[in-house]
Amino acid sequence: MDSLQRYAPIIERIEALARSRGLSFDPVYFRLTDSDEIAEVASMGLPNRFIHWYWGGAYKELVAQQNKELFSILELVLNTRPSHAFLRAGNTYLQNVLVIAHVFGHLDFFKNNHWYRKSNKNMLNEAELHARLIRRYEGKHGREKVEALLDALLTVATTVNAFERDPDVRRRRLIYFLEERAPLEDYERHLLQSVREEAEYFDLIQRTHIINEGWATFVEAELLREILDPQEWVSISVQLSSRPAPYTIGYSLFKAIRDGRGFDAALDARTYYEDVMLIQDALTEELIRRLDIFVYDPKEKQKSYDVQRVRDMLIDQKEHKGQPHVEVEVGHHRDLTLVHRDEERKLEAKRIALFLRAVHSLWRNPVRLRANGKVYSFDRRGFSST
Repeated sequence: MDSLQRYAPIIERIEALARSRGLSFDPVYFRLTDSDEIAEVASMGLPNRFIHWYWGGAYKELVAQQNKELFSILELVLNTRPSHAFLRAGNTYLQNVLVIAHVFGHLDFFKNNHWYRKSNKNMLNEAELHARLIRRYEGKHGREKVEALLDALLTVATTVNAFERDPDVRRRRLIYFLEERAPLEDYERHLLQSVREEAEYFDLIQRTHIINEGWATFVEAELLREILDPQEWVSISVQLSSRPAPYTIGYSLFKAIRDGRGFDAALDARTYYEDVMLIQDALTEELIRRLDIFVYDPKEKQKSYDVQRVRDMLIDQKEHKGQPHVEVEVGHHRDLTLVHRDEERKLEAKRIALFLRAVHSLWRNPVRLRANGKVYSFDRRGFSST
């Protein structure tokens, strides 16, 4: 097994090379560890976060993927100050060199991207404080009661938007509305705020997945081209082409910007863009066809490579993160009405029932959702639809 000391010279060399290319970053601590610990931290998002059954499911999935070698060069780096990066002990030396270069791409993005400058760099410590707070409330109010509350809060936490600043628009997002108006006890509202803060931290990561991973992969390739010998470079070139879609798409977009407008333009994009802007600015028909990104029309039973349709598809995925587009119908009524804004997308009744049950446990009064051409309700008698 490698020791971290073995990597000290290459870490120093890659950092110096990155700085010479105009990159900058906060201090980082590298740690060499096993796959299980990386999967554990990745499943929770942060070390020492509060315990919940959901993290266990994510952990099992990550371990299974690693065992199948789907993530043979798994890396993990935290958006904190200072940052923490984890190297997998089971990787080869060359594989971890790739990871180190990739990590410095992330570190540069964390420090310089417009949206990440506003992110909570102290979330590592705050998440641990939240975990202690939850344990204290479990002791005071009962573990089952607090666990049920966390289940409901994590269900509605998917409605956060770390980018949104307009107070009226934010109020139509369920979690912010509940934080402001739900008849919660002080400790319940305190936990809602804690869960919301963590959800916003991870929401930022999700909304910048393409540009963040794309920039890290682009930086990795730029730096390693100057470090590796020809045979090693051939090996990494093959590996780069087999990365998951967000890595490949983001890398290709930055490469297109660099090839067309120069490296400084790529630096500007990494500074001011997020996923939506990057897609709108850099995704061309040539890239769409080369990367085989398409919209499938089930009626026509064929692929569409239309630039605007593909852009709209990717942007919609980023704006709602695969979640139903549900908004609060803001008013001052005892009952709470929600509206599904994408009627073309049908929602499963079972999923609606679970969602409304969670909302009702926080709102404490009847909750309605207009979706699928129906009105679904949840009140003290349970779930119904008309």
